[in-house]
Amino acid sequence: MYDFDQAVNRKGTLSVKWNEDAIASIAGNRNAEPFWVADMDFRVAPEIQQEMVKAAESGTYGYPHFDGNRETFCAWAQRRHGWTVPQEEVVICQGMLTSIAMMVETLTQPGDGVIVPMPAYQPFIRIVKNLERTLVGWPLTYDSPTHRFSLDWEALDLLCQNAKMIIFCNPQNPSGVDFPEADLQRLCEIAKKHHTMIICDEIHADLAFGHHVPLLEVADNYDVRAVTCMAPSKTFNIAGEHFSVVVTHDEMIRKTLRRRMSQLFSGETSFFSTTAAIAAYRSGYPWLMELIPYLEGNCDTIESYFRQHLPSLTFIRPQASFIGFIDCAPILPMVEQDAMANPDLYDPEKSPAGGLLSRFFGQRASVAVNDGTWFGGNSYRQFVRFNYGVRRENIIGALKRMERAVKALG
Repeated sequence: MYDFDQAVNRKGTLSVKWNEDAIASIAGNRNAEPFWVADMDFRVAPEIQQEMVKAAESGTYGYPHFDGNRETFCAWAQRRHGWTVPQEEVVICQGMLTSIAMMVETLTQPGDGVIVPMPAYQPFIRIVKNLERTLVGWPLTYDSPTHRFSLDWEALDLLCQNAKMIIFCNPQNPSGVDFPEADLQRLCEIAKKHHTMIICDEIHADLAFGHHVPLLEVADNYDVRAVTCMAPSKTFNIAGEHFSVVVTHDEMIRKTLRRRMSQLFSGETSFFSTTAAIAAYRSGYPWLMELIPYLEGNCDTIESYFRQHLPSLTFIRPQASFIGFIDCAPILPMVEQDAMANPDLYDPEKSPAGGLLSRFFGQRASVAVNDGTWFGGNSYRQFVRFNYGVRRENIIGALKRMERAVKALG
């Protein structure tokens, strides 16, 4: 019913993903094809587009009033995840990072330790540092032979002794792991032991390939202070319309968050963002149910291509969403040699937001990807993050160029 192979031209549409200056900043090549920023190159569900067009054609964009926002989300949570959410436990916010930053600000004190699993979505790190809290990195364990990330529980037990909060992410960006219930139980056990609060960013949860367990469902059984944050932005490709949801049983957290939103006059979501969000939650389910198999098919395509044509690269298959890590460890020494021989191509001043591998693929393959260092420094320099939320034909073209670039290394 929905055509995800349709070509979509996003150039000139105010898309940061397709902005040539932004592409150059990570790839050193303004003309590289973008596979970086975490939004998809698919058109939104027509049901969402129709509601947005109707809103635009009204010609009136004054102060909005929406009824049923919380009820609509609760109905969505039940339908998508089988999760029963009481309306009174829901707070509607302008955006995911805004709400997380406000909770870090109001629920911790300057200098307090805030644990962030690594590799991490970089804005989590910036939130902690911007608010003058102490960043406590919790490195995931990476098993090179199996190319799998997992959680280090002994490390967490030690880290929680000096931390007031954990910013968790599930499904995890960028590793792609959707942590199972047993992991969430262990997380809650340790957090309860040390009286450590958990904020869980679950923005990719609706795009889970299997059954996703919301953290708050598990936290119920452990008497641990916890928050689940969700949004329709990644799910329905409406990231430019800031609308998010905070769910917590803790009345004090809800009151504190609402008070801070009121103080900053940031308590109201916009006319168009709310229109898009409500349309997505009410009408987007069939579109999503067709999108997910298409994304899984893209994963199959990448895995198969690497296996047959480029075995020196490994696609760490995600369990959700449309972004995944590629392990490039075997080619890293050759790329380092290429950089020494061709310093102009790898000039950091030309790509200040990039790294060695993002410059290599940007310059040599015309493929813009996020460098692994963006997610936590040199410990992740062997990785790049690849956005496969695009039509399959584009992916195959990018993989062919990557293959030529790697083989040209010798």
